[in-house]
Amino acid sequence: MSRDTNRNPEGFNQWVKRTDEEIQVIINKHPNFTKKDFRGEGKLNSRKILTRKETERPGLVFKNFGKRKQPLKDIYKHSSYESIGEFEKGLINEDTFRNRARTKKQRDLMPANKKKIFYKKRHENLTESQIKLKQYRDRIYKERLKDS
Repeated sequence: MSRDTNRNPEGFNQWVKRTDEEIQVIINKHPNFTKKDFRGEGKLNSRKILTRKETERPGLVFKNFGKRKQPLKDIYKHSSYESIGEFEKGLINEDTFRNRARTKKQRDLMPANKKKIFYKKRHENLTESQIKLKQYRDRIYKERLKDS
């Protein structure tokens, strides 16, 4: 006795698969979302808009992927005056500017005793011209502190 393997021959209650064009329209409505945000797993959205299989389809164009970049106004907060000047003149690119701000932020958050050891090691390896430039920068920094 053979059994019918299709238990739903009329196809009731079946999902209709969305086309790539329909999914791309949804993606274009939210340009700041990543794939995880569309699945409801990201930081910007907790509601599920697309399924995992829909976000993994080839040919779809997502505007954002990977780690989000911090806004430039936050980068300016942790940058030195020299780096800001070089960036605005176009002497350094945005990636270098962001990297300098990130390292300065790490140094600023470092405890005072570790910072002192770090600067001592750094100062031992300076040349004479670098020491003179550092003394000049320190003098300007101290004058700025007095003014404000």
